[in-house]
Amino acid sequence: MAETRQVPRNDVNHPPESTLESYARSFPEADVEALETHLALASASGSITRGIEARIRELGFDLTRQRYTVVRMLFLTPEQSLPQSEIAQQMSVSGANVTQLIDALAGDGWVEREIDAADRRVTNAKLTEAGRERASVLVPAIFDLMVESCADLDSGERAELRRLVAKVKARV
Repeated sequence: MAETRQVPRNDVNHPPESTLESYARSFPEADVEALETHLALASASGSITRGIEARIRELGFDLTRQRYTVVRMLFLTPEQSLPQSEIAQQMSVSGANVTQLIDALAGDGWVEREIDAADRRVTNAKLTEAGRERASVLVPAIFDLMVESCADLDSGERAELRRLVAKVKARV
């Protein structure tokens, strides 16, 4: 029989007790500690996404996390241009999803499409001049946020966290 234990309520590092209790009630043999760990990891992921989106808004930009990811990818390439298929592959999303992202970014003046000179079957997404100017403010600000988010962890803790996250990711 699963062991019942108290979980702190409304602690950012722990899911609400009612969530764990609901699972424990529905699945009496469940490993509640593993569930708590998974929910904490999912919560951290959500907090990171919300933090990035909040910083984007603070800077005056109207971009989702996925649109920001496309902008960042383009900004950090030497040509500031990538084939849409490569964007899809790197983001682990469908080509149709990337088409929608590029459509929205193009509509807002961030990117433009161009046919690849070497292979006319390939369509590249490329930052516009306005997109480069905006990204030169946005990407460094998000970089700073990413670094700040791990500032309280020492080198060993960072390595351990990366190792543990990789271990969890390998199971899903």
